[in-house]
Amino acid sequence: MARRKELKYCTFEILEGFDGTGAVNDTLAAAATDMDVDTLVLADSRTVIPVGARFTTAGIATVRTVTATQYSTQYTLNLSASSAGTFTVTHEANTTAGVAYDASAATLQTALEGLSSIGAGNVTVTLNTSVYTITFAGDLANSAQTITVDGTGLTASNSHVLTQVHDGTTTWNITFTPAIATGSVPADDAVITFYPRKVVASIGEGNIEHTKNKDPQVDLDRGTISGARSGNDVPMDVSFSFIYDWLKSSQADSPTVDEALEQEGEAADWISAGRDPCEAYQVTLKVIDKPPCGSEKAEVILYKYFLPRSVNGSIEAAQVNVTGVCAATKPVLYRPTNNDDAIDIIYQ
Repeated sequence: MARRKELKYCTFEILEGFDGTGAVNDTLAAAATDMDVDTLVLADSRTVIPVGARFTTAGIATVRTVTATQYSTQYTLNLSASSAGTFTVTHEANTTAGVAYDASAATLQTALEGLSSIGAGNVTVTLNTSVYTITFAGDLANSAQTITVDGTGLTASNSHVLTQVHDGTTTWNITFTPAIATGSVPADDAVITFYPRKVVASIGEGNIEHTKNKDPQVDLDRGTISGARSGNDVPMDVSFSFIYDWLKSSQADSPTVDEALEQEGEAADWISAGRDPCEAYQVTLKVIDKPPCGSEKAEVILYKYFLPRSVNGSIEAAQVNVTGVCAATKPVLYRPTNNDDAIDIIYQ
């Protein structure tokens, strides 16, 4: 089932694969280059913010880039109700020797690093008024880890509270550049908005065509048709060809259409739309048909998870010809109010 759309006077965008929102979960100061985050609502139900993601915070126009993320498992161990005795910590069936209720953070960290399932450099411990914070690091960073505590040796017995603060699957801290400037410090709970980088083409003439493929399965019983099923999902074929009037980018660098499609050159650090980091590089194609009459609704079509098969054309002639496939069965269609704000928020 093929569908073709003429692209005359349309806008065509190639977007990298990450966007969403979050919130500052920190009290920040000027010159800070990292902050805790929460309330993440990311594209494709992701829970991890990738390195390279670009964002702004509410009321501050500066665009920042994520240089590192932290989503390691973290626990707090509260011993404020304990007055004597020892406790042990178990990780993957390995248990520490008894640790005194008032041990230093370094003592507990050494005990944990002594476990064969943890090892040196793979956990950090801090202490603040009888509350230990245990964070997995090194080879065990950014993964789900589980510990248990036996407090029967404490006075009073089991007078401890072990709480998992982070489960190792959701980003809770990001490091970024540029640093926060004086007078532009985000407030706690300020909304964070992540923006995909993109290449935008204003099209003079062209077309985009997609084919929704089917794989029906017919069931036979002794040679007689006994039923039918829809069968497996089949990727959608997509091809587009156009001549553009102008080409621009959302970033200081200016990748070409070829570079954006192939994650090369000035788009070498673009984030894939693939839902798994092991998948092939993918982008989102966005077609915007905005009628000149403001009373008519615009039409926005998204072709998500696009992988090119062939990319050719002429930079001199401002011409693009591309064929490929989407890791999806059909495009996503929106008909928003015909204004830039309504159109711009459409991506995920």
